Amino acid sequence: MHRFYYSSLKKKQKFLELDGELFFQIINVLRLKIDEKFVLFNGDGYEAVFKIIKKSKTIKCELYNIVTPIEEPSVKVKILLGLCKPERFELALQKCTELGAFDFTPIITERVQGGKNAYPSESRLKRWKKILKESAEQSGRSFIPKLNDPRNILEVIEEKIKFSEVLCLWEEFQGLNINQALNKLSEIKSLYIIVGPPGGFSKEEAYKLKKLGVILVSLGKRILRSETAAIAVMSSIIYHYGDFKD
Repeated sequence: MHRFYYSSLKKKQKFLELDGELFFQIINVLRLKIDEKFVLFNGDGYEAVFKIIKKSKTIKCELYNIVTPIEEPSVKVKILLGLCKPERFELALQKCTELGAFDFTPIITERVQGGKNAYPSESRLKRWKKILKESAEQSGRSFIPKLNDPRNILEVIEEKIKFSEVLCLWEEFQGLNINQALNKLSEIKSLYIIVGPPGGFSKEEAYKLKKLGVILVSLGKRILRSETAAIAVMSSIIYHYGDFKD
């Protein structure tokens, strides 16, 4: 059944009248007819099935039944992702949203190409938010991840390290791998993951992060692209904490 994000959806609301983009998708793209059903969710954990009862310049629909949403992962994973080529960054956003990531922050690091000029435009950020919405719709999630404004990596960590454990993927690290690090982190509610840009982190940058309290980890001997590393670590985390179980 088709699912759509509708921020104005209220709990147990019996009747709705839809227009704009939702009208276009339901009527012009999917060509749904009277009595056909679709799912709406509000991004805050509530979703319901509605039935079309009238079509004109708007769609009038009636509540059919309330849906029990898919459970979100037990640990809220927040990804700090080094800026890279837009198509690669967007792939990471899409797939990590499907896997259950809760929050994304684009980060500026020493090896981000373009330095301060690498900050994405407003139109780019708008596109990324749309990708998060569509990925949540497609994957059955009732929550849409938040996209934060781009920030310098050290500034973010100085702020976040007080409230949550932070793991940083670094290809040059010879100590803990991701599984060993996760084994040491039990009964946590949230976890920040830092994924560097193409070229990774410099030694100086990695040591600064470690000094702030960040746990450096390895994903093994292979050198992974940024988007591959993000997807791999997200998969490892939800598997470790049992979120792949029925």
